Order: sequence, then structure tokens, then C-alpha cells
Amino acid sequence: MEVYQSFTLAKSNLSSLCACLEDLNKKHPHIFFLLNGDLASGKTTLVKAFVKAKSGKDLVTSPTYNVSQDYDGQIFHYDFYQRDFTHLLEADFLELFERVGVHFIEWGSEHLKDFLKKCNFVAFNIDINAGDSQQREYIISYE
Repeated sequence: MEVYQSFTLAKSNLSSLCACLEDLNKKHPHIFFLLNGDLASGKTTLVKAFVKAKSGKDLVTSPTYNVSQDYDGQIFHYDFYQRDFTHLLEADFLELFERVGVHFIEWGSEHLKDFLKKCNFVAFNIDINAGDSQQREYIISYE
């Protein structure tokens, strides 16, 4: 795993991180970000900040119960917490990945990462580490 860039930011000010993700999206119009971090580390908060920076809308909610959310047909947000990868394949859920745009995946497994690589999708990991109650470390990496 190679680190692309890292940030230590207040969870209330993610503009520089969102700008970096937007730059990656400009280079790769069909891109995946696998969000890794403990419960309440800020995965959904990051998606919310990105959607607001890109569209000006403040409408993001966690897709925990719906599994996926779609924002303006160009930003896709998934929550795979305690979801079995094989079940997602059997349910043809992964056809959603064919949509061109930015895909944020919370709790993406190693099986999912391998699947994305085999399909030649561009995927970055974003590891979120809680430094304290206000700061988070965001490490963007790829293989």
C-alpha cells in the first residue's frame, strides 16, 4: 500500500481533503474511495463534506439501513457494515458500481477491494484515525 496523501484536520473543516478527492475525481471520473475507521470515526461526515463541497447540498445521511444512497446521480455512498461480500454478489448489488461517478464505500472488505481491482476500477483507501475528539487523521492510499 502506497500513501498518496495524508491530512490531520478538524472534523468540522475538511475542505482541503475534499479538494484533494475532487482532484482525484477529475483525473478518474469513475472512482472508488473505501473508507476505513472505527465506529463514529467520521466516515459519513467525510461524505457529507464532499457532497456539500461538490453540490452545495447538505443532505447526506448514513446509508446504514438502506445500504446505499445516491446524490445527484454522480456521488454514491454505501455502508457495508456487517454485510457479506458473497451476498452482495448474489443480489447483483455490485451492478451499481457500473455507474460513473464517485463511490464512497464504508466498511469495504478485502474481498471487495480485490473485486474492484479485478474489474479495473480505480480505488483508493481512506483510513480515518481519531486523534482526539476534534481532530482526525485521514490517510489516502492505493495499491
